[in-house]
Amino acid sequence: MRILHLGWGFSPWRPGGLIAYAEDLMQAQVHRGHRVSYFLSGRHYPFLSGPRLKRRRMRGVTLHEVINPPIVAGLEQGTRNPERDLDEPWMEAAFRRVLARERPDVLHIQELHGLPSSLIDVADRAGVPTLMTLHDYFLLCSTLRLFDSNGQRCTRRDVGADCVMRNAEAPPDPEHLVRATMQFELWRARRAVGLGDIDFSFIGPLIEPLRRRYVSGVRRPQREEGPVRHEAGEALAAAFQRRRDVNVERLRRVGRLVAQSPRVAEIYRALGVPGERITTVPSTLAHIPGLRPRTMRSPPPQLTFATINGCVSPSKGSETVRDALRALRAAGAEGSFRLRVFGQVHPAVAGELAGYDGVELAGVFRRDEIDGLLDDVDVGLMPSMWEETLGYTGLEMIAKGIPLIANPLGGITQYARESQTAWLNRSCSGEGLAELMLSLVREPQRVLDMHRRLLAARDELVIPMERHADSIERLYRELRA
Repeated sequence: MRILHLGWGFSPWRPGGLIAYAEDLMQAQVHRGHRVSYFLSGRHYPFLSGPRLKRRRMRGVTLHEVINPPIVAGLEQGTRNPERDLDEPWMEAAFRRVLARERPDVLHIQELHGLPSSLIDVADRAGVPTLMTLHDYFLLCSTLRLFDSNGQRCTRRDVGADCVMRNAEAPPDPEHLVRATMQFELWRARRAVGLGDIDFSFIGPLIEPLRRRYVSGVRRPQREEGPVRHEAGEALAAAFQRRRDVNVERLRRVGRLVAQSPRVAEIYRALGVPGERITTVPSTLAHIPGLRPRTMRSPPPQLTFATINGCVSPSKGSETVRDALRALRAAGAEGSFRLRVFGQVHPAVAGELAGYDGVELAGVFRRDEIDGLLDDVDVGLMPSMWEETLGYTGLEMIAKGIPLIANPLGGITQYARESQTAWLNRSCSGEGLAELMLSLVREPQRVLDMHRRLLAARDELVIPMERHADSIERLYRELRA
């Protein structure tokens, strides 16, 4: 079968669970003998004029990467040009060329970040069956997470005016992507000469002038002094509303929408996406089933908590963890437990977290290090504040036999089950998290009991990538039929 995937970025240029899943699935399909290709919005280089399409091979997959793409991927900061998320002629033409070259039997849309949603219509007109995995809420929410301008979960369908405020800090240019690209090229250069993970921070003074020269040459949108004119605000609100309405209509033309949990399917239906084409398929990453469950034979004398990427941003839970530590200090419990924080830490909380007794900011890690890093962890924290479509870090904890304290949001509820695998922080607050942590510190036998119940449920919750790939392939065949 000829399978074309569609998405944004590749690892390690772009980190995170979404790209890890996409690449793991592609590898599973390559190993099955399928012809696999990937059209992606990719890197930004300084002083390179205009977009261009670069073709290369990576581990058996043919990549068609748009270099210096005309759409700026702003992630949680959003966009200043909602209309371009809908239609972009250069990328549409490039995609048509790739369709003609690859002649795919099916198009698997991993995401449309950095790409126009018009590619759905391009594939439809070419007669290519389409499937889309719902990794986030990007087509309905330009800032991905379904938060409104007040930081509350957004359930409205009339979004235009609020989106204007929510996207006010969107990047005006791809400077952040240029920086990520230059860091990636440094990493690739040191790997090429066998220097591994040696710190190249001393090169920073050489790179920074190049970055500044690039930024100074970029024409930024003019900012008007004072409040935005009423007419301009209305026009932008209408554009954001059109972005949502057109995307909902285009989702109707996708052959099958794959939700990673029943909760995600429920959210999409509630926000106006017809449910007849939404299918729920439990997901995984290739390494998760191979994680060795830790052994716990007696209550730990001092509990070790851990969170993986739970402090990288407020939406992931950085402020929730900070508030919990404040509450635990006020209760006199500081130092009575350990907390290991894996992954990057949001700058707004990093200094404060580092000042707590027993808290270790363990930094970034490689995927092959996770098994060993979690060997001494007793309880995992899932403090995410958005409706995560799954949350692979929670599944990693489950696979290691580590019970969770989790906010019962989104796909996390797929595996964070009260009295079986997790204690649920129903308030989703730092105070609620602190209360649950303190109760376990005082009664560690409860951790041992939950660990044993979790092990009994592990095989149901942790599925091999091959089984998941079987499920996806069945959907492909149904679409082709």
